[in-house]
Amino acid sequence: MSRQQRSGLRLPVVDFLDTSVFVEILGVPHMDGHRDEVLSEMDARLKAKVRFVLPTATVIETGNHVFQIKNGDARRKCAAVFMSMLRKTANGEAPWVLHERTWDGAFLASLCDGGTTGMDLATHAVRQQLGTGDLSIVSERDLYADRARAEVRIWTLEATMGTWAELP
Repeated sequence: MSRQQRSGLRLPVVDFLDTSVFVEILGVPHMDGHRDEVLSEMDARLKAKVRFVLPTATVIETGNHVFQIKNGDARRKCAAVFMSMLRKTANGEAPWVLHERTWDGAFLASLCDGGTTGMDLATHAVRQQLGTGDLSIVSERDLYADRARAEVRIWTLEATMGTWAELP
């Protein structure tokens, strides 16, 4: 149970989109095996008034996956859809918003500390837990949660990332 839930208040819910979810939404070839389920779940969450945030690392990691598609035609199509999604995000037309914050000293300190995971970046590396992209999503979520009156989570399909999807 999160600290917001323990307070007894019914707060709005905000889900940060992990790369594992965003590649499904985008339909990245060979990474979209659960696309129908993810789109259905997204629709259900939108109807439940869940708000979505697109973290910086999700954009970068998803772009890297798109650029690594072997088939050139499929890569071009997927890149065009990805670019369209990013433009819609920039124009406020997507069902998610950017977490508009700066990569400042506080953010980098949080990243090094591992956010609320209880392990710093080096420990994650040694234990092969979360990579820097995932840790940055946790840190973005943590910073957002510190100033938002909302239950802030990470929507992920990855078991390891799921360990830290809810705030302690």
